[in-house]
Amino acid sequence: MPVMTSDAVDDLTIATPQSGKSVAGACWLLASAWMHGADPNPWWWCAPTYAQVKTGFIKRVVYLAHSAGILESYTTSPPLQAKLTCGALLEGRSWERPGGMYADTVLGYVVDEFGQLTDEGYSAMSSRRADSIRRGMGRARYLGNVGQVGGPAEHLWDMAEAGEPGFASRRWTWQIQAKEIPCLCAPGGIEPNISDNAPSHHPGCERGVFVLFIRNEASRMSEPQFRQLYGAEWADWNLLPVYTFNREAHVSAEWDYQPALPLELSCDFNVDPMAWVVGQHKNGTAWDLDEIIIPAGATTRMACIEFKRRYPKVHSLSVYGDASGKARDTRSRQTDYQIIQEELSGHCINFRMDVPSHNGAVTARVNAVNAKLAPAIGEPTYFIHPRCTHLIKDRSRVSWKPGTREIDKRNKALTHASDASDYRLVYLYPVVKAATFQVGTAASAPLPRDSMFNVEF
Repeated sequence: MPVMTSDAVDDLTIATPQSGKSVAGACWLLASAWMHGADPNPWWWCAPTYAQVKTGFIKRVVYLAHSAGILESYTTSPPLQAKLTCGALLEGRSWERPGGMYADTVLGYVVDEFGQLTDEGYSAMSSRRADSIRRGMGRARYLGNVGQVGGPAEHLWDMAEAGEPGFASRRWTWQIQAKEIPCLCAPGGIEPNISDNAPSHHPGCERGVFVLFIRNEASRMSEPQFRQLYGAEWADWNLLPVYTFNREAHVSAEWDYQPALPLELSCDFNVDPMAWVVGQHKNGTAWDLDEIIIPAGATTRMACIEFKRRYPKVHSLSVYGDASGKARDTRSRQTDYQIIQEELSGHCINFRMDVPSHNGAVTARVNAVNAKLAPAIGEPTYFIHPRCTHLIKDRSRVSWKPGTREIDKRNKALTHASDASDYRLVYLYPVVKAATFQVGTAASAPLPRDSMFNVEF
């Protein structure tokens, strides 16, 4: 209701996933268009990409208009449009191509997933309502999860929180969601501290089930990520991707080779240097115990020979690494992983390849490492042996490229060892592993080892 009744020109809501913000935005858009009536100028539903626009426009705006009996017609291909029985016109627009948003006057709009808003996108859509604002209209509703720190979405949020004229804001956190869920067993309703693992709800309590889900989410995320996604706040990740790394806490000779456990080899195929990291894991804890760094003109076969020299007797070996190693290089008829299999599969009794078909987002790898170094709940579950000097240097010095969430690779001596290590960690311990759902079907990826509750909702 606050979204529906706000008089602000720019009204902002940041919220946890699945909190109903998109439905609230669709209700506001339809109510505003209905009350204004027929007009040649449209109302907009905006989102980062065309695919996101189409999903929100059809499943939210069109569906609700149809269920309310006020939908006259609509399209499902560009241009996305819907006409109400009162003559009002609604359109779907994305800002992946901002130039296409410089159209005629817009009466008002909803920005879904506004945390991903770009400067170009905001400028394009906001400029289209200048005449509407002059006539007392032009209102906008911004709804989404927390996005890029320092971006246009946070700038708008800062203005709203500061009480700038024409702005309003609100947060919908997991605590607010929990309070809305019926609970008959906890008089106070909700635990004040999520890190308190003592059960306070009876089995089967609806609120207790939700709180348990939140605890599981928190245990698999870094603190800043959890605060962003479920606490609805901009948590600064600073300039260092692995901002949780602490030499005193995470570098220890105690975490060394255990012959009874399988060995894990993770590979980065840069030529100068080529960096491979050797590790192991057990009961949810992982450690990197060695690194193979071969400078200037390195080949995959040379790295395999060095691995066999260091580890002459290996019972079980799992290989992880850069998915691009599956592609043939112009210098060889074999892929890097074909060479590894040829060289190492006969070196051990049990051999397996755990290499994905493609590399995931860099932020997914970074999130996985930070979540192991400093879980939201509990002690660190990832360590590095002191002999991994290149990896330790990477963990403390690799940075984001200024103004982006891309790894800065200008220093050729950095990033290769950490890249190699990250491929293994994100495979074994992804912070979020998405399942694919289609209308009429249900498909999901298998759960990784030592991982639970890793479906993105």
